[in-house]
Amino acid sequence: MGKYFNSKSADILFAVLLGWFAWNRYADGQTSIAILLAVIAALNLLSFAIKLNIDRKTNPKQ
Repeated sequence: MGKYFNSKSADILFAVLLGWFAWNRYADGQTSIAILLAVIAALNLLSFAIKLNIDRKTNPKQ
């Protein structure tokens, strides 16, 4: 399970879940909570991109 569920895949999973929760909160009229959840989801995507960039720098193609 560790091979398929690492920190990068957890970032993507949490971003998708937070995006879904943000959409539900927006649909219920709770805009401020929806914005907060959308920002947290965007930060998860940013951390995914940073981790991917670090992996590319530390493990270049041979």
